[in-house]
Amino acid sequence: MNFGQIINLVHKRCLCSVLVLCPFFLLLGCSNPLDLEENKVSFDGHYFSSKITQNKTDNRYFALKVRRASRSLSGARDAGRYEATRFCIKNFGTSDVEWVLGPDDENVGLTGKILKLSGKCDV
Repeated sequence: MNFGQIINLVHKRCLCSVLVLCPFFLLLGCSNPLDLEENKVSFDGHYFSSKITQNKTDNRYFALKVRRASRSLSGARDAGRYEATRFCIKNFGTSDVEWVLGPDDENVGLTGKILKLSGKCDV
C-alpha cells in the first residue's frame, strides 16, 4: 500500500465518521430527554404544581389541588382546568369535564395558597 492509498483510506474513514456523527449530534441538540422542565406548561407566566385525587367509589370524580395559587389566581384556574382535562383524557379518553366546583365559579377561593377544585369526567 503506497502513501496515496493510505491518505485516501483516512479521508474515507473521516468522511464516514462525520456522516454518522453529525446527525447524531444534531438530534441530541434538539431536546434533552432527561430535562423534566421541558414538559411543564406555564399559565399567566407561572408554573403551578397540582395534585388530583380520584374518588374511590366512583373513579370519574376527582378533587384537584393547585399549589402556590396565590401568585396568580387566573393562572391557577387555567392550570386546574388543564390538569383536569389531562386526567380525563388519560383515564377515560374524553376531554369533557363536568365541574362540581370549577375554575369559572365565582365562589372559588384560595385555602391558604392552594386552589381547590372538584368535578367529574363526563363519560
